[in-house]
Order: sequence, then C-alpha cells, then structure tokens
Amino acid sequence: MNILLFVLVPILAVSAYALWVWARNREPSSVESGVDAFRREMTALSPDAAPVQRRPERGPDGPGSAPRQAPRRPSGDGPGPPPAGGR
Repeated sequence: MNILLFVLVPILAVSAYALWVWARNREPSSVESGVDAFRREMTALSPDAAPVQRRPERGPDGPGSAPRQAPRRPSGDGPGPPPAGGR
C-alpha cells in the first residue's frame, strides 16, 4: 500500500497541475470572442496601425557639422605582404 501511494500521489499532483494549466490557457469558444479576435486582426492589418518611426531620419549635414571620415584600420592590416616574423 505504501508503494502505491508513492506512485499515486505524484501522478495525481501532475494531472491536477496539467488540468489547471489547460483550463487557464484554453481559447474561449464563444461567438463574441471570435468577433473580438477578428476585430483585433483587422486593427493590426489596417494602414492606420503602421509602426511609428523610432529614429528620425538624418538629413544632409549642416554647415557646422564635422566632416565624416572613413574608419581607421589597425596598424599591420594594410595591403601588402605579411610581416616577416613567422606569425
């Protein structure tokens, strides 16, 4: 009897938890919930729901801005043969 409880208690606990998770996450099946889901999808697809641009576009540099420079290369990575050091 003791071994049966050792196996039966975890099975009951897991099945109770699985039932609770299923009940919490199930999709509602009423007609009203279907209409609400359709309305949410149509709102998401509408042109008015376009995402807001987060970063402003950069215009041409004004007269007071610094000139842009190309990124610098680390020394030794330039074109040409590798240094004669054995590396």
